[in-house]
Amino acid sequence: MKQFIILILIQFTFLSAQDSTRSVALKKNLPKRTKTIIKAKYPSYQLLNGFLLVKEANEGDPFAQQELGSRYLKGKGFDPDTTKAIEWFKKAVDQDLPQAIYNYAVLYYNGIGFEWNPYEAYRLFRKSAFQNLALGKYAFGILLTENLIVNRNYAEAYKWFKSSAEMGFEPAEKALEQFEKMGLKFDGSIEDSTRNDLSTEETFSLLNQDWELDLFNFEDSLDEEELNKSILNLLNENIDDLKNTLGVNEIRDSLNVVDTTSAIEVINYAAENGSPEALMITGRNFEAGLVNDKDKIKALVNYIRAFRLGSRKAAQYTLKMIKDQTIFEDLKKEIDNGNPDAMYAWAGLIALGFDYRLSDEQAVELLEDAVKVDHVHSIIEKGLCYYNGTLVDQNREKSIEYWQRAVNLGSKEAEIRIIFDKINNIEKYDDIKSEIEALEKFSDEGSVLAQAVLAYCYQKGFGVPLNKAMAAKLYRQASSRGNEAAWNSLRKMYDDIRPDEAEFVIFEE
Repeated sequence: MKQFIILILIQFTFLSAQDSTRSVALKKNLPKRTKTIIKAKYPSYQLLNGFLLVKEANEGDPFAQQELGSRYLKGKGFDPDTTKAIEWFKKAVDQDLPQAIYNYAVLYYNGIGFEWNPYEAYRLFRKSAFQNLALGKYAFGILLTENLIVNRNYAEAYKWFKSSAEMGFEPAEKALEQFEKMGLKFDGSIEDSTRNDLSTEETFSLLNQDWELDLFNFEDSLDEEELNKSILNLLNENIDDLKNTLGVNEIRDSLNVVDTTSAIEVINYAAENGSPEALMITGRNFEAGLVNDKDKIKALVNYIRAFRLGSRKAAQYTLKMIKDQTIFEDLKKEIDNGNPDAMYAWAGLIALGFDYRLSDEQAVELLEDAVKVDHVHSIIEKGLCYYNGTLVDQNREKSIEYWQRAVNLGSKEAEIRIIFDKINNIEKYDDIKSEIEALEKFSDEGSVLAQAVLAYCYQKGFGVPLNKAMAAKLYRQASSRGNEAAWNSLRKMYDDIRPDEAEFVIFEE
């Protein structure tokens, strides 16, 4: 029986350069007792003043060159200078110092001083791994799970995680624990690949840029009782961990005061701000009656909204619900009673191709009836219909009118969709600074849609400096939350610069 998965691993993206005497993946997530990977000639090069450090570096000491590069990069004792940092790192790389090789990989991976190039980073991470650097082994293992640079190989990744863990690197130990939870346990040989076929959601979870609590993996084969128990456990979880699970960095709400000590209120907040994880949890809550009374209509509404935000798993849960034909009897009854949620749900099923019991015209009428009573989700859906030409003739102007109406009713999702339309027509606008600020705010509040749109802006340089590494990071975070469009965009970024070597040919899944 597969387990309900919440990731707790720490990844290496936007890594800071590695200190000369400690293995540091990400400062805020530094393990308390990280063991020395390569012991410096002196107790710590950080104790050397700038003059002595430069002297040692100029005399060809690779450890001093590595430390000097790090100081220039961070601005510690020297004015920050990426060019000089790269020059000193390169001198240490040329002498095959594993830490410097790793740091050089970090610069390529994060587009610092170089064009973003995950392929060159891969080569360097691999080299540092083969030179017995624990963090290099861990980073190389991560890249072997992605199916972005090279073909996925979980058995090989497991081998490198295991080797890193044996050197005392704690994130690698956690990676092994996560692999075992997912049924990925090997004898350590490259040939042992008994399970190399994770689901899309499991793949997304391994792709999470920060390896933190991002993906709720609702497995098809998961026992419902176990799933319900896992969701209920969230209600007793540390609130900060819960926020991470829901993709929420900050809680800001000028209209309603959110009790940040209440798990239910935090989940509701995240759901309304566009967190597919929160919508899935809320949907399951109503479907099973975990906290609230059972309400199949509200469950369906939440699943449809999650699917609209790119969650493939939400589609599976929607289809599972409508296999029970009584749901349509409930929908008809509630529609007759004037329930706008029921109107939205059935019209949404038609618009998304889940059901064909109604004609397009009947579905539009249901949406219009719900719009009349200011049902925000129906207003947004009507706008989407016009924007995509679904159920009605395509009409961009009308879609904006509907979304603006939803914005006036307090919808952040509608505001994000208007912003995305502006970005798609950026030549018509002189300045989108306020729109970028809004996307950053909404992304912090849990919106996966804002996260993906912001990634697009960094990819194209719209309203922000062109930054492919940041775009990849944000796409990766959104795809780890189940957003398939973000994953497709991320894959395309890699494909656009993919080298011709056979090593980097990815077999289609």
